[in-house]
Amino acid sequence: MTPRRANTTAAPVLRNHLKIAHDILEKIFPRLANSNSSPKKFIHHLPKGKAPGPDGIDNIITQQIFKKFPFLFMELFNTCLKLAKFPDPLKIGNIILFHKAGKSETEASSYWSISPLPTIGKILEKLLTQRLNFHLEKANRLSNLQCGFCDVKSTEMANTKLLDSIHKGKASGDHVLVLSIDIKGAFENIQHNAIEPYLDNTKCPTNIVNIFKILLQNRKVILNTCEGPTTTYQKQGCPQGYCSGPALGNLVANEIVQENWPINTNIQAFADDFSPVFPCPN
Repeated sequence: MTPRRANTTAAPVLRNHLKIAHDILEKIFPRLANSNSSPKKFIHHLPKGKAPGPDGIDNIITQQIFKKFPFLFMELFNTCLKLAKFPDPLKIGNIILFHKAGKSETEASSYWSISPLPTIGKILEKLLTQRLNFHLEKANRLSNLQCGFCDVKSTEMANTKLLDSIHKGKASGDHVLVLSIDIKGAFENIQHNAIEPYLDNTKCPTNIVNIFKILLQNRKVILNTCEGPTTTYQKQGCPQGYCSGPALGNLVANEIVQENWPINTNIQAFADDFSPVFPCPN
């Protein structure tokens, strides 16, 4: 009786299927870099003496935890990215108000605020914002006309482009009309649910888009008083302390500069300041 030959092809085929499936998952749900260099950089540069968030864990404690157990942070960050989740306790802001000199103490507009957040939440938000900006730049989803909150652009660059547009119009013998538009409290008043359509249009990986949507949901702020804390849900704006605010604000501002402006109109933007330049033929 001739013994049967073992099926030697099944295992390699199975491994190929697993590899293909793994590659697909990695493309749909890309992980943070396996190296802890990015979190390490952020954590190393955490400023000393900053007020902690509502959890009471300040920057020094966070640095010591990371020094002893760096893998805990990477496991947390990668799990959040994989599941497209941002834990609610990490996005609770502790509002601290500062009174503006000479202003009425009973008017809300007489105060400016900062919002200390849990340090671990800030690190995760910075990593996610870094990824969002990377994908936006890679896919060329941000207009070159926007110079605000961009690492390689500045007010000088915005002014130079604006002056170039003016000189170009004047050189052709036209009058030039320049409007300076400053949208007061643009980023402080933008509704969080209004940002979601802009996120959908970024063409970023699905988990990046979804985690930013989660980040904007169920955000709480706490204000301590002599009679105890009062809390509310934050549904608009970005108090000082939220590092994703500028990136998300740029998504909205980007739509303005990409509108169908009249022919030969040039527009220059810096954050929430816009300067359209209209050539006016004689």
